[in-house]
Amino acid sequence: MRIGRIIESAQRRPMVDDMIPSTTTTQAAVVYMEETTFTNNAAETSEGGSFPESALAYTERSDTVRKISTFLPATDEQLEDVPQAQSLVNNRLALMIRLRRERQLLQGDGIAPNLTGFYNKSGIQTQAVGADPVPDAFYKAMTKVRHTGFADPTAHFMHPNDWQDIRLLRTTDGVYIWGSPSEPGVERLWGLPVVATTAATENTGLTGDFQLYSEIYYKQGIMIKVSDSHSDYFVKGKQAIRADERLALVIYRASAFCTVTGI
Repeated sequence: MRIGRIIESAQRRPMVDDMIPSTTTTQAAVVYMEETTFTNNAAETSEGGSFPESALAYTERSDTVRKISTFLPATDEQLEDVPQAQSLVNNRLALMIRLRRERQLLQGDGIAPNLTGFYNKSGIQTQAVGADPVPDAFYKAMTKVRHTGFADPTAHFMHPNDWQDIRLLRTTDGVYIWGSPSEPGVERLWGLPVVATTAATENTGLTGDFQLYSEIYYKQGIMIKVSDSHSDYFVKGKQAIRADERLALVIYRASAFCTVTGI
């Protein structure tokens, strides 16, 4: 007798968008103004002297809303005869969209219809590991974010294999730096949460101020629709179950983020 439980295939848990603020938009693009000139001539001025002139200039920026979509075919009988089949398919389709979304958030190359992910954002800073221990390289990346980007890092992203190398670091006498193997350990680096995900590029970490200088704009959340009008599905008793969403990723200040290369 078959039990009612369905064992789903192993898929990574979406975590990237948990660290990025989100909101909604009704437009096809997110348009905002960026301060591109800040000339500060403020100076001490004697009585009756002329005030020194400063300057500000702003440039319009725009990030286009992109669509992520997929669909699954199913027969009428599958949807009617298998208990909870519809909800199962809906949940898995939504997961497919989320998995693709977070890969785009990090690795999108910006060529339509792709988003421009953090790794490919023009102006993002970088810090090579070189001869440094990896934790040192991350701290130097944090310093670049603070010194050049004038921002405070809020999280680190890295591949699980890269986090493993950090988690297993030991002192010269064999003591684990990140805690005893008998304890869960701390998923933090320099006080910030570590998001270990295979959506990240192996050997390349990312740190930055995700809370203040990045945002996800959803024009449409994940929508599920069912139709038999696809191809010859009507005469074959099949349904096309589709899922899609529309969103834009806005990285307000590229210098508020820094990659760590050569991990």
